[in-house]
Amino acid sequence: MLSRKILAASGSGVLFFILLGFFIPVPFGKTITSVPQYFESVFLSISGYLLYGTSIILFYGITCSIISEKSAVLISKKVKSNRLDLPISGLLHASFGFVFSGYGLIASLLFYAVDHLIKSRKITVSRKQLVTALVLPIALYVLCMGTLATADFLSGGWKDLLV
Repeated sequence: MLSRKILAASGSGVLFFILLGFFIPVPFGKTITSVPQYFESVFLSISGYLLYGTSIILFYGITCSIISEKSAVLISKKVKSNRLDLPISGLLHASFGFVFSGYGLIASLLFYAVDHLIKSRKITVSRKQLVTALVLPIALYVLCMGTLATADFLSGGWKDLLV
């Protein structure tokens, strides 16, 4: 179960931060005046979201997801209905995510959807997939920062290296 949760957290976190980067490229209200500036802001914001948000999703998200799933199974057994565990688990995921406002709510529901997809398809998670899932946010961060450094270098930033 833990390996499935790690895979779901990493995959949904990366997807959420990419979408958030494209929809909210400037979280602090700076005006974007050109397409290159937009993409620079997108890469920079994705990097920032990954840097600060990945640990939250991995630790808080996985912990809350395990609690939600176990609680939903327990409640559905008490009520003697097997159909209630999915909606109760989704509701608990949403309530844990809402602690971090609307963005947390969206991230938690995305986490729940990815986790449920992995669980319903009975995908077994290998060690290689687990390591890949843990390296994925780091690789995306390095890719975004490398893209920004390359764009800066090609647009004349290399002249600063000559001084």
